[in-house]
Amino acid sequence: MIIILFVLIYVDDILITGNSQTAIQLLIASLSQHFGLKNLGRLHYFLGVEAHWTTDGGLHLSQTKYIIDLLQKTNMGFSKPQPAPMLSTS
Repeated sequence: MIIILFVLIYVDDILITGNSQTAIQLLIASLSQHFGLKNLGRLHYFLGVEAHWTTDGGLHLSQTKYIIDLLQKTNMGFSKPQPAPMLSTS
């Protein structure tokens, strides 16, 4: 079996995933010997992307929270939705 690990790093945020839970745990243990790590458990939010786990183990990614925060920041929280692409009026 080929073991695949993905290590996503952004400043001080790290996301580790792969096809072997044992290999993931060994990598985390190895990194912990050199760096202070805090294991936050299963992914819920990373770099503006929300992760929602389904009952069958699937993963649904969305940016709903990011978009809502962006609309609030730009004072557009009460804007009316518009289908995309917009209909041409000319």
